[in-house]
Amino acid sequence: MTTANATLDQGLAADISDRAFRLYCVLVLRSNGEWMTIPRLARQCKLTPHQARGPVTELHAVGLLERKLRYETHQGRRSKVTYFRLANDAPGEAWISGPDDQPASHEEGQTA
Repeated sequence: MTTANATLDQGLAADISDRAFRLYCVLVLRSNGEWMTIPRLARQCKLTPHQARGPVTELHAVGLLERKLRYETHQGRRSKVTYFRLANDAPGEAWISGPDDQPASHEEGQTA
């Protein structure tokens, strides 16, 4: 069984809505372990960000998504931005605040 199939089986086993499973499939097939925002995922699923928020919350509640919240400043205004990825993608990665908003490839104190 391939990794994508094994990961999709986790989504099928979870008690989630059809729309949540659709978003989960896009994450499995297209995210490559990257941290994503709701607007980016919504565009890939041809949904509005408002339509994607409920299913993302549902996926997080059943443990299929990992979330990180950040405050960012855009055009002088500070706002909260939520980044998320599949819960089983690179479990040892640490989140580092930085200009590119990407997680580190290893935890602090560990050598590669």
